Amino acid sequence: MTHPDDRYPPRSHPPQSYQEYQSPHTPGADLTALRSAYRGLRRVSTLTALGSFVVYVALSCGAPDLMGSEIAGELSLGMGLGILQLLVTFGAVLWYGRSAQRSVDPLARAVRERALRPVRDAGAAR
Repeated sequence: MTHPDDRYPPRSHPPQSYQEYQSPHTPGADLTALRSAYRGLRRVSTLTALGSFVVYVALSCGAPDLMGSEIAGELSLGMGLGILQLLVTFGAVLWYGRSAQRSVDPLARAVRERALRPVRDAGAAR
């Protein structure tokens, strides 16, 4: 079984060769990669939810006649876009959770394992 450090190198780009993959670890590089991955997820999910909300508010303020127009029966465009806003927000939350499990959680596990390794090694040496 391989150690988590071997599966998740502390780089923001994939290794180009086996030697680069096995190169010595630089302190803080794994935390930098973790912060970068987390920052990217935050930006995308926040801008998606916030951007759709800003468009909805801008249309509500700038084009009230358009937002009041009926699109299907008694359903107005404003109400339809409000429902779509909820779906976009829930979609952004679900996307964030799934993406965090794939990209941020493995990096966090590697950081945790690397931080606990000296403690385990010191305990084994006793």
